[in-house]
Amino acid sequence: MPAKKAAKAKKRQPVPAILLAYSDSDFTNPHEAMLATEPKDCRGDFTHMGAKYWGYETRRHKATTVDSRDAALVYDHDAHNWLLIGLKKRAKVDTVTISTKWYTGNQVRAASVFLSDELSGKAKKVLDRVTLKPDSDHAFKIAPTFATECYVECYYEGGISRINLFGEIAKDQPPLRRNLLKGAKITHVSNEHYGKPDRAVVGERQQMHMFGWESARTGFGERALFHLERPAIIDEVVVDTYLHRLNAPLTSHVYAVNARGKSIDNLMKSAPRWGLVFDGKKEIIPDDFQAYMLGQKYLKEKGVKDRTNFQIRLHLPKGSPWQPVLPFAPLRPDTYHRFGGLDSGGPVTHVLYMHYPHGGIHGLKVFGTEA
Repeated sequence: MPAKKAAKAKKRQPVPAILLAYSDSDFTNPHEAMLATEPKDCRGDFTHMGAKYWGYETRRHKATTVDSRDAALVYDHDAHNWLLIGLKKRAKVDTVTISTKWYTGNQVRAASVFLSDELSGKAKKVLDRVTLKPDSDHAFKIAPTFATECYVECYYEGGISRINLFGEIAKDQPPLRRNLLKGAKITHVSNEHYGKPDRAVVGERQQMHMFGWESARTGFGERALFHLERPAIIDEVVVDTYLHRLNAPLTSHVYAVNARGKSIDNLMKSAPRWGLVFDGKKEIIPDDFQAYMLGQKYLKEKGVKDRTNFQIRLHLPKGSPWQPVLPFAPLRPDTYHRFGGLDSGGPVTHVLYMHYPHGGIHGLKVFGTEA
């Protein structure tokens, strides 16, 4: 019966989807698992990591950890890896297919699936630790459920070559929003060694390789200023580190200002600046933070106990007109980050995007209401 269901599901086109985030996929490119194409036979193909596999495969030993103090091994039955999938179109999902094709002894052993819907706010577990066989196609019929996202728990580690959702595209869809950065003039770019910020503006995951804005490793806080075509009130920011697995920035920061009738060059003099905090109290804000860090001038600071360990914080000068839209947001590698519920404090004309310390982003989007 499962084989017949899988064959029937193959005749239908899956709901288009992308991989938003995942816990781990050290051996493979996990975005392949979202494709509708048949998993590729990679037998005889090798990389520096060993035999090549198609899809999603994690490192080993998720459920078992070492307790050296008690000379024991600790087992956690509920340990799991995970995938977060975004549907490109809201759909009423009725079938979930999971393939372990070509994973003959290293497949994920069981999976739970949750569906959530952005419009209704509802979430539901539709599969509960269903068993996955090696080198097999599985089709699971579920009660029709509206969804815009799918969360998959993988017990415990291993590979999945493909996971697809099938159903009817819903008539009601989340509203399409225009990226306010498209068409914006870009200035005051700190570093564009491997790619320019405009590449991040148009980043839509059309490539299966790193593409976007990436700086050199000598950066200590990168920035780019976007001159919006029209004033807008910002409520959401998207930072996509797609396929930037080992070189994504650590944090992102967004500020905005209404520069009507003012010189943007003068306003940039009061823009947020990076500084150091020694011993939890003494703050130093260098005129040239990059030169300060590259020159290791912190080793010459006087009046501090520890010159080699300190905090780095973003400082907004007193009286600065720049509004903190997203003052501090940690970033994960290879992840589609959505930061919603933001408030720019009124219409703004310029958006200052910053990330620390350096690295690459694939996509950058700003949404809101144009004034």
